[in-house]
Formats: sequence, structure tokens, C-alpha cells
Amino acid sequence: MCPIFWYDLSDMNISWYGGRCIRIESKEGSILIDPFDPKEVGLRGPNIKDDLVLISEYAPTKGVLERINDDAFVIRGPGEYERKGIAVKGFVAYADSQKGKELGLCTIYMIVAEDMTICHLGALGQESLTAEQLEAIGDPDILFIPAGGQSALHPKEAAALAMQIEPKIIVPIMYAVPGASYAAEKLDKFTHEMGLTVEKMDKLRIAKKALPVDQTQLIVLEV
Repeated sequence: MCPIFWYDLSDMNISWYGGRCIRIESKEGSILIDPFDPKEVGLRGPNIKDDLVLISEYAPTKGVLERINDDAFVIRGPGEYERKGIAVKGFVAYADSQKGKELGLCTIYMIVAEDMTICHLGALGQESLTAEQLEAIGDPDILFIPAGGQSALHPKEAAALAMQIEPKIIVPIMYAVPGASYAAEKLDKFTHEMGLTVEKMDKLRIAKKALPVDQTQLIVLEV
């Protein structure tokens, strides 16, 4: 059974749609990260009507780009950006464990909204982060980490990286779910490596004052 949380309209709402696709609904605006083409992924995915759309892959497919609403502010790579009071910083990483030789580069995004710092590791495939990357990530409140192996971090590597970053909330993404056509490991391998109590919910509703203190929460979102 999903835990019950009391919340008000000022809470940030976070949803997961499978793959690396996350929607963050804040009072400043809506942010969609790594949307996908349902024909390619096998999942329904969101209707794209967001203020900001962030893409971590350096070469997204035409099917992805065609689905983005014309008035969205689209971010497709490293740099510092600001829109509607939402700050975004992107920096370079590798999408595989061979320094980009197989899958190329990707972008890690840091987002600041509602006085909370969010890190989305995107299409990251590096087995470990450099000192410069870790410094850029800092101490995020919420971390979205690909944890299903294949074209993402393997569960053991993802768990080690999550514990190294030490966010207040960890949300795994890019693992196997029913109906998805992408190859990935099941979530239980990652949660076993983490050794934390798993909290399952359909949507994360959170405010700065409700962030955990002196502990890390492992939250699993339903598709």
C-alpha cells in the first residue's frame, strides 16, 4: 500500500513515465525531462505541454523532437539556463562506460525550483563520476538515477554512485517495467544493493520543509 502524505497546492509534484522521463510540476512552471517516442519505447508516455523540456541524449530521435510543443523552452546540452524562475545547469558526461566510444556523450542536469535542488543523471553510463562532476552535482535534495543496466548504469554501480552523492531523496529510473521495449534489469537488484526501505507511490509530492533530515529516502514511482 502506498503511504499517505498530506500536501497543499504549494507542493512540488513529480511523476515518472518510464525510461528516463520525469515531469516536475512546480509553482514556477512544468519541467519535462527526457520525453520519448511511445512507438520506440512501448509505453504511453506523457502529453508534452510543459514550459521547459530537457533532453539528456545528444542525438534524440526525430520522433521525440516532433512531440515537443512549439512554445516549450527546449534545453539540449550543457550550459546555464533560466526560465520562469527555474534555474537549469547542464554539464557533460559519458553515456557508456567506455568514455563515450559506444554511445557517445550525454548531459547531466541540475535544476533549482521551489528552493530545492534536483539532479537528473540523464543517459549516464559512466561507472563512476569525476571529481569535477561530483563537485558540480554538490548536495542535491532529489536524485534521479538510471539503475537498470544495459544502456544505463548497472544496479550495483548505480547504488554506489547514489550513496556517494548522498541526496536526501533517491528516485531510480530506467529499469524494467511491464510493456517497455527497452532492455533493462529489474528494480529489485538496485534496491537490494541500496539496503534502504523502499517507499512506493504513484507521484512524489514534496516541499522544501518536508525533505528528510539526516537520512536518505528511497522512493519508487509507479508508471
